[in-house]
Amino acid sequence: MPHAPEDAQGTQLKREPKLVKKPTAGAHDGRPRRDFRRHFRGYELGLLTVVMVLTFALLALPRASVPETLPLPRIDRGESRQRDARENQLAASAEREPLPFEVRAVGEAIRKFGARQAQGLAAELERREIQQCVEEVTAQGRLPLLLRLRAVQTRFFLAALAHFEASGKPNRELDELGGDFLTRARDSGWLDDTHQSLADASTLRVLYQLRWAELIDKRRVFPFSPSLNDWRIYYRFQILHPERVLAPPDPGQDDEARLKLVSALARKDPDYPEAFAKGYLYFRLGNLEAAAASYRAQLGKSESGPYALLARNYLIYALQGISPE
Repeated sequence: MPHAPEDAQGTQLKREPKLVKKPTAGAHDGRPRRDFRRHFRGYELGLLTVVMVLTFALLALPRASVPETLPLPRIDRGESRQRDARENQLAASAEREPLPFEVRAVGEAIRKFGARQAQGLAAELERREIQQCVEEVTAQGRLPLLLRLRAVQTRFFLAALAHFEASGKPNRELDELGGDFLTRARDSGWLDDTHQSLADASTLRVLYQLRWAELIDKRRVFPFSPSLNDWRIYYRFQILHPERVLAPPDPGQDDEARLKLVSALARKDPDYPEAFAKGYLYFRLGNLEAAAASYRAQLGKSESGPYALLARNYLIYALQGISPE
């Protein structure tokens, strides 16, 4: 007799080994496990940040340090290139179109003056002749044409100087246009052992045109007066290589000259840190009290400017009374 089917509710459940998943390796029993390693993930970046913060904090702390920074004027090289390009255009115009006689007479008078000056001779008569020629040009309303004359004579001066640098021998053109330039350059150390000028072409142009404006007595008259960028070029070179009255090098004399140059520059360039520069120069001259006073003055003007931390460091050193080596 066949068996009746078992009731489903009474049927015993059987575990099928192949259908029941076993716990994988590393699985836990449901209780939370504490993984401390997750707290240290990315610790390298955090540590780097902490180190950087501490480093900058230490660097920001004032500490005594020997004054060794003399700020130089900031020059706009782009403006200089544009100015040089304009001057070259003016010179080309003067060479293409002959200048009026009255304007060329100014150029001849300048050449006569330069020739006398190069020989170390008095040139008062030639200087007065320049002024008379300029007055004639002004009376005829042709003063702007002197810009072309200046541009072409600047070009001839640079070419004559390049010839001297190549040969080591003075030439008549350089004497007539530059006057005592070579004498001043030798005495002031503006030439190296191979007769090369320490000034670049843009600086030489400014040096020459400042002299030219002085000769025609138009140094303060627009458009012959230098721009602020021209003054910065001029004073940067002079601060680096002060013009010397006595030929033998004298560091003390140079720094005394730099003090005057810094004052003159500050009168034309309000952004120049005059007090900071004077602190460095007074320190070099051994005047620690004046150096400390200058650094205090710099901090009084700007406690958070680009030179503030250096001024504090140098002030501390000067106050310690440590003499420079």
